[in-house]
Amino acid sequence: MNILCLAALSVLHLHLCFTVSVNIVKSYGTAPEYAMILIPAKDIPGSSYKPLAEALVKQSNQTLIVVYLDDQPTILQMPVAFAKALSKVILNGHTGKVFLAAHGDGGQLAAAFGTLPSRYIEGIVLFSSYLIRGSRLNSYPLPILTISGDLDGLTRVTRILDTFEELQGDVAQNPNQKFRSPVIVMEGINYGQFASKANITYDLNPEVSQADAFGIIFNYTYAFMVATQNDLNKNIVAAQAVLEQGYLNTETLLQPLSEVKALDQNLEQVSYWTITAQQLIINSLTAISVEFVNHESDMHATKRQQHKHPFRVLDDLKINSTTKIEFTSNPADKAILPQSPTQLKATMTSQDAVKKLTTSSQFGNPSTCQDINQEAVNFVYSKSSATAQRRYQAAKAPITFLNDVNASTFDQWNQANLQLIYNNSGLFVGATRFRTNKPNSDQSIGEQDDCTLLSPYRVMEWIYIDALRYGNQQITKEIS
Repeated sequence: MNILCLAALSVLHLHLCFTVSVNIVKSYGTAPEYAMILIPAKDIPGSSYKPLAEALVKQSNQTLIVVYLDDQPTILQMPVAFAKALSKVILNGHTGKVFLAAHGDGGQLAAAFGTLPSRYIEGIVLFSSYLIRGSRLNSYPLPILTISGDLDGLTRVTRILDTFEELQGDVAQNPNQKFRSPVIVMEGINYGQFASKANITYDLNPEVSQADAFGIIFNYTYAFMVATQNDLNKNIVAAQAVLEQGYLNTETLLQPLSEVKALDQNLEQVSYWTITAQQLIINSLTAISVEFVNHESDMHATKRQQHKHPFRVLDDLKINSTTKIEFTSNPADKAILPQSPTQLKATMTSQDAVKKLTTSSQFGNPSTCQDINQEAVNFVYSKSSATAQRRYQAAKAPITFLNDVNASTFDQWNQANLQLIYNNSGLFVGATRFRTNKPNSDQSIGEQDDCTLLSPYRVMEWIYIDALRYGNQQITKEIS
């Protein structure tokens, strides 16, 4: 059953309780070659998208027609809304397929609607939105553009990174995926600039003027339309070159985030940051032959399963650690929430245990959990882009560390969580530490130095996103 038939069947149930208003922006005197139907974000009136629509039509040299809805429909109302918008497009001279675009949470609606059989939709355009987890770019039935700004405070750049990394995997298998399902992050642009609406709660301050933002948005959107429609009368090579450059720009912009994310989220299931923490706890001042081994444990693993004592293999010392990575529960895949771990529960080997196995080495004082967490900030700042460092310094929202809380038992430590306190003064971090140097007969607990660690990726989210929001005294209740 096609979409227009579905709409006809739905009208009887919906017309009494839902009246959709659509608005058209078009050229006059020429038949449009491309058409876009635009769904607004839920809390933004459709009228806020008129300037974007006008800019897109003007910069297309009048080859584009845009119809935008006044309000965001529900998924049940969507067939009627789409049919009405489509009829506007047809009445104004466009006889081909249309691109269905949406902003913010409207993107989930557009993406869901795009999976229905339709001979009217050419492709999907997600402004500051993304396919939710469980849907994949390479299996989506239509060409789909994901495009947002790196100063988007509602659709975090760290959420778009997940989608871009998916695309990188697809491109490795098929380079044309960067044209069929491009993922573009534009530097200096925020969430509100798609809707000409300033002061959106949680959004970050843009560094690009509204006029320039429209130009950049048009550049990639129009290139996607040309490349997708594949009209031999159009310069498809030039359109693909724009998307290719967008891919490269995005790859460069996201590379620091991707590198730091991989410290704890990787196919090897190894927390490389915990290995660094273990080295800081051992703090050997002389070279020793040692292998540091880590694995990420299941959250339900027992202590006996989690930790192994250090031991020698021939001349090499093998030091074990385990890490449980914890995240904020986010079943709805909300991009406004942090995408980084809330903490790393790191079970590590104490310095005293290592001293017993290597008598010839010298050691400094073992690092505290607070020391290790401070080192995470230093490390991540050094990995951040020059632009991110500049923004962070201007925000004047530092990370401040509280003294470690010392747990008296492992169970007490295991029940503790890393304190993350967000306010307009910055981010305050407090760790819990458990130390024991007495091996137990059952080998389950002993000679350990355990920490609730700050994830380097959480630090990077603070530098790239949250410090900029808190520095501007934005509402904070969506952070956890």
